[in-house]
Amino acid sequence: MGDAATAELNQQVLQSTCAVNATILSQATSESQGVTLEASAYSISLLMINAVSTQYSASQINNTAVVTTCAEILKAAAKVV
Repeated sequence: MGDAATAELNQQVLQSTCAVNATILSQATSESQGVTLEASAYSISLLMINAVSTQYSASQINNTAVVTTCAEILKAAAKVV
């Protein structure tokens, strides 16, 4: 290859590198925002799962308290009769 071909090849490599750099820089902001939003959505989903679990546990405790109270009432009524 002569000097002209090498100079043309180097110019093409330089243009290609510049194009790749421009693409990376233009997409870096949207990619970082996407990663941040994905992490935020994951955190919110964990929060909601925790809230549902807590609500279910509170409901189970409430049900247990009602059943225990009813059992005590029936036990006290059986002693009276």
